[in-house]
Amino acid sequence: MAEKIVLSLKAEKNRYDILKYYFDETGSNKIPLQIFNQLDSAFETIAIFPNAGKIVNKKGYHVFVTKPYNIVYRINIDSIEILHIWDNRQNPKKLPL
Repeated sequence: MAEKIVLSLKAEKNRYDILKYYFDETGSNKIPLQIFNQLDSAFETIAIFPNAGKIVNKKGYHVFVTKPYNIVYRINIDSIEILHIWDNRQNPKKLPL
């Protein structure tokens, strides 16, 4: 059974910033829509297979990769919380884990 996916405010902002960047760069919804669908598909995979992501710290955070993005999440009792959506082309030292 699929778990409920909840995006944190930070993850919502990450997604918005990514989509806005590509809209501003291209002036079109085509690429932002493709990215939105890619992220949505990754969220569905995480919901069905919560342990698909690699555990990356003692807090139990998982990372699921959908190139070029890392989706950082944690499994809660009643949901899966998406904490960050990280573009791997950024400085990895800035990823808050």
